Amino acid sequence: MMSTLVFRRDPHRYVTELAEQYGPVFKLRILLFHVVCITDPILASEVLWSRLVDKPRFLYSFLDPFLGGESMLTSHTNMHWRSVRKAVAPAFSTSNMRVALPCVVDKSLALVNHLRSGDKSTVHNMDRLLLRLSMDIIGDFGFQFDLKVIQGLEGTSSSCTTDCADLLIGSTQEIVSRVQQIGRQTFFWRKDVRHGRQVLGCFRGYVTKLLKHMKNGHTRKGSIADLLLQAQSAYADKSLTDRQMFPEIAALFFAGSDTTAHAAAFILYLISQSADVERRVVSEIEDLTLLKCSGERQLRAIEYADLSRMTYLSAVIKEGLRMYPPVALGQLRISSSDFALGAKLVIPAGAIMWIPHHSVQNVSFNWDQPEEFLPERWLSGDAEFALHEKLQLPKELYNSPTTSGQGRRPKRYMPFAEGPRNCVGQNLAKLSLCAIIATLMQSFSFRLAPEPPDSAIEEHRTWKRSLSAWTGDQCLHRCWIPMHTEPLRGSNNHGESITTS
Repeated sequence: MMSTLVFRRDPHRYVTELAEQYGPVFKLRILLFHVVCITDPILASEVLWSRLVDKPRFLYSFLDPFLGGESMLTSHTNMHWRSVRKAVAPAFSTSNMRVALPCVVDKSLALVNHLRSGDKSTVHNMDRLLLRLSMDIIGDFGFQFDLKVIQGLEGTSSSCTTDCADLLIGSTQEIVSRVQQIGRQTFFWRKDVRHGRQVLGCFRGYVTKLLKHMKNGHTRKGSIADLLLQAQSAYADKSLTDRQMFPEIAALFFAGSDTTAHAAAFILYLISQSADVERRVVSEIEDLTLLKCSGERQLRAIEYADLSRMTYLSAVIKEGLRMYPPVALGQLRISSSDFALGAKLVIPAGAIMWIPHHSVQNVSFNWDQPEEFLPERWLSGDAEFALHEKLQLPKELYNSPTTSGQGRRPKRYMPFAEGPRNCVGQNLAKLSLCAIIATLMQSFSFRLAPEPPDSAIEEHRTWKRSLSAWTGDQCLHRCWIPMHTEPLRGSNNHGESITTS
């Protein structure tokens, strides 16, 4: 079981298969740990909203060498976590999202210009390009640091910025390898281990540059950087130390770029596989006059008011996040005492409670036709909530079949997690996905390339081994979605088509 979860190329789908086989609640034994896997939306909601459970710090500590220590992403729900979370939350307010949109659009247009520089036969690694785009966005909006990662592709920026995307990918590859190879850090005689250690050190050096940039006063009022500098320590009446801020910067930078990039890549892939969905997305953009064709083609930049009007694109994005949630393996919780789950279940103290996002959002007992890409399911207002008639467990096991233990209507859709530990930056992620996809679809139509070059296969072999997803016979790798770009074929035949990889 342990080896299957760690080494299978799609561990999140393996857990989904187990849920289909054993039901909404089942137990696993992984090494010394007893793990209860919960995919029932009502019981999952009870766990995630309960203040009697917490993140198992020892299971999240594998990220410490990457992030530089305990962070808001990996820590217990303690006073320090609360103080940092409260401090940075206003950075993702509605008013700040209005500030973020021009930044997102501007960076997205830089990617459009890069894609236009190639011809129709060019194959693009869209996942890698979208990662660069997301890093540019979080660097500029969050930290007022212009990384110019997209510009680096044109050879117009300095070497210190052009390789930051490779540093992020290389660091996460090394962390995945350390999970798969227990004691890897001690294999100092191996070249790949020494290289991984060097990459982690370079990434931490890059975060140090961000911290110095912040402290030199280059911050915008209300930004992530500004609010972190103002944050007060939970245990002393003073600002956070550099040692406390470092892992928070690394976590926010990583979470703000990596997950958005992969989600956008999968959404583009799904659109590329359905001509009808692509047609409807383009039609919606045209109806908003975001596409103009009078002689020479002109584009109107996306404005904040446009976002709420793109209802079908929003449905496409939600369906993409349902099928390919950014954190597919989900969330872990633990209780120091026996935990009452529902009306009759008891989880023993010390047992791990696992809510796998991919499974909750893709099992047949939570969704109709979960394997199908159906954006139309989101055109009704309550698609994200659990359906009473689809519940598999006996009704007497629930405190209430329609609400969780906290009186909330439980959700079967949780790409940004649920409860107090949900994604603090989800507003920025949602805005970025909508603006990025709309901006790209203004100009291009995307098609899946037949095969990646051999060099790309070698470059991404570690990721392909550990982080992949399957759709039928087509393997989609988080780091390699080869696609072609073509001119966009709208009703006015405007735009360009692109082949992406």
